[in-house]
Amino acid sequence: MTHVILDGTLIASDRLAGVRDTGNDLWFSQRHKAFGGNIQFLSAPDGTPLWVSDVEPGSTPDITTARIHALPALYKVAADGLPTLADKGHIGAGVRMFTPCC
Repeated sequence: MTHVILDGTLIASDRLAGVRDTGNDLWFSQRHKAFGGNIQFLSAPDGTPLWVSDVEPGSTPDITTARIHALPALYKVAADGLPTLADKGHIGAGVRMFTPCC
């Protein structure tokens, strides 16, 4: 493969409950204005799924979920020369993680 693609998405659900220390709902995504869980997935250049992470609460940002589940494994392959393309939700992910600048 010439590269891999990392992306995250919110899987909507109305069957979740939990509260943060601040009193905000743990499973509510402000970005999506919906309840659900955040997952990260890795795909081949043609879109073939290679890996899907465990779920994190919907209020967890993509970059945080990626740091927990995806980036530890991707750092090794990035060091070996395989670049990762990602969206703006992954800005600051690390070396050979290419995100849009604007």
